[in-house]
Amino acid sequence: MGCCCNCSNRTKKVCSFVGVVIIFGLAAFFGFGLPAIVESMARKEFIMEPGSQVYENWITSEVPKYLDIYIWDWKNPEAITEENIPLQFVEKGPYVFLEDHERHDIEFDSKHTITFRQKRIWTYVPGQSKGDFYTDTVTTPSTFLMSVGKLVNGDPDKANSLDKIIRLNNLVDGITYNNVLVRDILFDGVEDKLLDAMKKLSSLLPEGVNVPDFDGFAYFAGRNTSVEYDGIFQMGTGTDQFTNSGLLRTWNNESTVPYFRDDCGKVHGSTGQVNPPMSSDQIRNPEDYHLFITDVCSAFSLKYDKEVKFEGLDGMAWIGDSRVFDNGHHYSETDCQCTAPVDECPAVKPGILDISGCKYGAPLFVSFPHFYLADQTYLVHLDGLNPAHELHEFQYIMHPFSGIPLQVNGRLQYNLQVKDYGLECTEGLRDLVLPLFWVNQRVALTSEKIDDLKTVDTLRAVGIYIGFALLGVGIIWLGVTLYCCIYVWKNPKTSV
Repeated sequence: MGCCCNCSNRTKKVCSFVGVVIIFGLAAFFGFGLPAIVESMARKEFIMEPGSQVYENWITSEVPKYLDIYIWDWKNPEAITEENIPLQFVEKGPYVFLEDHERHDIEFDSKHTITFRQKRIWTYVPGQSKGDFYTDTVTTPSTFLMSVGKLVNGDPDKANSLDKIIRLNNLVDGITYNNVLVRDILFDGVEDKLLDAMKKLSSLLPEGVNVPDFDGFAYFAGRNTSVEYDGIFQMGTGTDQFTNSGLLRTWNNESTVPYFRDDCGKVHGSTGQVNPPMSSDQIRNPEDYHLFITDVCSAFSLKYDKEVKFEGLDGMAWIGDSRVFDNGHHYSETDCQCTAPVDECPAVKPGILDISGCKYGAPLFVSFPHFYLADQTYLVHLDGLNPAHELHEFQYIMHPFSGIPLQVNGRLQYNLQVKDYGLECTEGLRDLVLPLFWVNQRVALTSEKIDDLKTVDTLRAVGIYIGFALLGVGIIWLGVTLYCCIYVWKNPKTSV
């Protein structure tokens, strides 16, 4: 251990300690400096500005997104008035659609935000579907009839007037859309004479009552290829600090939505497509993931579940738990989900969320598929629903360093409250929440993007591994140097 064999002991000591310093310096560089440089360079690609990787992927994503739609076929609607007869439902689908996003009216401003609209385009994928979207038929509750019933809400005068109009014009033929094509009830529109009549009478309706301008009723009417439907988004770019990248500031130019009280009405979180990279502290102590879903006009708080491996990448998973649709039963922070007067809350049992204010006043409720995690009373009168964790859980898996979603299964079910609203055509109906359809918005990162993320992770990890290796070498070298200094490279004794 030394610089040369013939050097003095003093020189050997100096050379050895210089070597130790150099090794520890290299260890610090590879262990801290190189990962920091890689991280700094990578972070620039994860902010929303033209030229960055995340922005270009957001504009023209090469990662395929799919919308799987499962629709419930109601087999015995005549039993809705019979208290002891279960209602039978059969799940049809999935009918699979490739979902493309286009960004429109993009504007950056000096507040480090970007404002935009988005167009969603759904293209049917028969090869991945079960059944035939074009020829399959279903029977499903008449959502618009129940919406009109809710408008009447048991008021005798309104009910009598509307009953006369319905009878004279033969506007209602039962409480269901019978044996209608799946493509019509989902997108193209089913003929609805009551809807047509209400559109003509819209000017006579009370203020605040909006009738959708649909040519026939469909669950996704007016949405495919619409630039306006999803609204106007404003989100952070991350150019001020990377932790703001992709986080919503406003929706439709408002920081709150009018449908829910207090914190439940706040516009916040991510839309799920762009997330800020997580800091080291966030990775060590993960919190809730807030996902704003325009279809239900609110943000969900997903619970951190666990670390996962996805195609060799380290990921972190968040899930929808029983708190998401609690309505204040077990979690105080969900009190504000209740849309009834405060003194009447909670107005519904846990497991569903009232989204009527978001959907033209229709008595619609969202839940997890098959009423997964919902109160068992929702299933008591229904046959054919079988909630299962592996099939119906809402899950979001993210690559923490980049914030890029690795895999998404956004599963939600839309349900309709059917009951006697005081109209002749709803007389005697049991008060039940019935399933209409459920969706799974799914994304899985492509192998090309996975390889890109692996490269970044490898560069960061290699530096750390080399740093630790050099640190070990440095410690050994230091130990040997100290030993030699004490026991080998002794200064010769001077004689008197």
